[in-house]
Amino acid sequence: MEVERVQALAHGNLHELPEKFIRLAHERPENTRAIEGVRVPVISLSLPHDNLVDEISKACSEWGFFLITDHGISTALIQRLREGEKERYANDPSTGKFEGYGTKLTKNAEAKLEWIDYYFHVILPASKVNYEIWPNTPPS
Repeated sequence: MEVERVQALAHGNLHELPEKFIRLAHERPENTRAIEGVRVPVISLSLPHDNLVDEISKACSEWGFFLITDHGISTALIQRLREGEKERYANDPSTGKFEGYGTKLTKNAEAKLEWIDYYFHVILPASKVNYEIWPNTPPS
């Protein structure tokens, strides 16, 4: 029941987070507060090549990530990719397959629900890395 309500929130059909998911004020991380005037770099792929390279280089060195706009990829295609990749690379602990996408719903010490989407992938030691779960050539 609660999972469906939070999924409705994610799809815009619910406008308030259920109380069971709201952490107490002292449990909320301090670093998640918005800082006035600070924005993640947004880079348009329509920039001239040299400017684009400079902006990406700057964002990588100062932030480590950035948001790309004007890439020409439709929102519908991005959503289909997310759903398809999550399904294709889903983990299944019941079969011993722990790597891949997963979701879990747990309760913390204060009985607040925590819904976690994650991607689990072994990266060390190198001998344990499973390259089969990474596509060599995405199909589309």
